[in-house]
Amino acid sequence: MVEKFKQKQLFLDPEKSSGKIKIEKLCALIENHPYKDDIYDVFDVESIKNNYISIDYVDLVYNRISSLLSNYKRYKIIAETKNIDVIEDAVTDSNETNIVFNFEEYLDIDEVKDDLKAIAIYDSKNTFLDEYVMTKYANNLFKIGQPGLANYNVQYFKQMAESNDSYNKERSYRLVDFDGTTYVRGITSLRYYEYGIDFTFVVGMLSLYKNMQDNPGVEYEIRSAAISESKSEIIAAEKFAKKADSFGYISSAVRITTNDLGTGSLNFVNIINVLQKDSTGFYLIPKKNSMVENSSLVINHNTKPENVFESIKGIDGILNTTDNFIEELKSVKTINTPDELRVKILSKIQAPRSSFKSIKKLSDIFNRKIDNEVSNFKKLLEMCNKAEELDIEYDLKDKLRYIISDIILYGKSRD
Repeated sequence: MVEKFKQKQLFLDPEKSSGKIKIEKLCALIENHPYKDDIYDVFDVESIKNNYISIDYVDLVYNRISSLLSNYKRYKIIAETKNIDVIEDAVTDSNETNIVFNFEEYLDIDEVKDDLKAIAIYDSKNTFLDEYVMTKYANNLFKIGQPGLANYNVQYFKQMAESNDSYNKERSYRLVDFDGTTYVRGITSLRYYEYGIDFTFVVGMLSLYKNMQDNPGVEYEIRSAAISESKSEIIAAEKFAKKADSFGYISSAVRITTNDLGTGSLNFVNIINVLQKDSTGFYLIPKKNSMVENSSLVINHNTKPENVFESIKGIDGILNTTDNFIEELKSVKTINTPDELRVKILSKIQAPRSSFKSIKKLSDIFNRKIDNEVSNFKKLLEMCNKAEELDIEYDLKDKLRYIISDIILYGKSRD
């Protein structure tokens, strides 16, 4: 993955944050969004636009998203298979190569255009090749230096599409322009709704603002944010924690995510923030339909806008759940054997095919044996907190959160 498209953790510097943002300024992010009017109607923005949202670090996240919107121009085109070629192209002054889509003809809004070249990123190349069940074969040809043979196969299906409509698929190609170059982010059906990082952030913050207005005394702090031009994850937790027996102090949090090109266009998931002294703590992500259960609002890419906004009205149902979590955590039996849990986490990290195997500082955290008694469960929580604080790539950190969460809550991780 090209570095400039990686989802990266945002450093939340208290010295650079005012902890608030004017609603009018926040909504400037969606000035050109197709669903701006719907957002204004649902949240009655005109009547509150001069008010401020007070959430720690909200302004820093706003600045990052504003910068991404300014530098990355996202848009879509529609093209038919018969008008697309896929080739390998050498990168100037490098031994590396790019896979390039050559759109000989395409539709940009309502204008027919021609001759557009765009570099494949994310999973766009594989999505294109999947149509012909030749992804593994073609990728191997690219890998062994036989791009011409891979292109020969693409040309075969391209010619089939020119003479047979059943091979000629019309699809939506999600593009992004950055620094004078065009990239293909993804390929989707024509009935695919993309809401974006701007929509997600604005709707998320307005929802939390409304919740604070309806529940005096509730305050939020953004504890984690990881953002790219196509993906975002923001974890906002209640600032005031409560005692939860062996788990120490916890507060309920909401994990607000979007992935323009993956599962879930817009997700709100209720999670647990386990706090440690002088830190933001770490996170437990309960499964659905389990003894420790979370609530969630998941909006898929095929959800029409009118249904999205109807769903958003019910977001209060996944907020302010600290008391529920405290009761449910009492049923967790794994805490009686903290060293067994430590060993299970370590074995997942050090497994032969583990993506964490080379991160020695992570293994070092869980290498230290602790007595297998419930009184030492606190030491395991401290280890989990240190793991959360590590500066590692976001995708790995997200995976690590699930491993730790599942082992602590259920004694084993999901595969």
